[in-house]
Amino acid sequence: MTLKELEQVTILALKEGSIDAFNLCYDLYYKPLCLFANFFVKQPAVSEEITQNVFLEVWINREKIPAHSSVKAYLMTAVKHDCLDYLKHKKIEEKYVGQYLQTAHDSYEDIFHELVSRDLQKSLDQAINKLPKHCREIFLMSRFSYIPYKEIAATLNISVKTVENQIGKALKIVRRELDPFL
Repeated sequence: MTLKELEQVTILALKEGSIDAFNLCYDLYYKPLCLFANFFVKQPAVSEEITQNVFLEVWINREKIPAHSSVKAYLMTAVKHDCLDYLKHKKIEEKYVGQYLQTAHDSYEDIFHELVSRDLQKSLDQAINKLPKHCREIFLMSRFSYIPYKEIAATLNISVKTVENQIGKALKIVRRELDPFL
């Protein structure tokens, strides 16, 4: 009996549900198929899982095996397709994991910046409230209402030099209070 005839007998026996034929195929081809799968996926455990799944599918769908095919070629083709499917799925998975991680990182950054911004604003408000009343009034007019020093001086009936001194004093106090953020 030739090898081709032996394979034909094995396939026919397998199609009819012969456990002996299945065990023969498993014993002959399991290890070589694992090595073949590992060529694609580069992970021995995954290679074994793919090979085991191929044998499971062969057993479940044994009636559908083409009668005139080579057992080895049929199994190798099935392993190759499963490996390529695994790699395609892994690539898609990595894409979505990357997108998820980026989204999670962006969300974390947004939350972090929001918290820092709130803390900074709270500290700035506290620092401004610590300013003496006249100094605070000048500082708010200059820094938040964007009024020039000359107009502040004219509005409050004080000299431009006094406005400059009060702004300098306010900045010194605010910087000291905001030092943890700087």
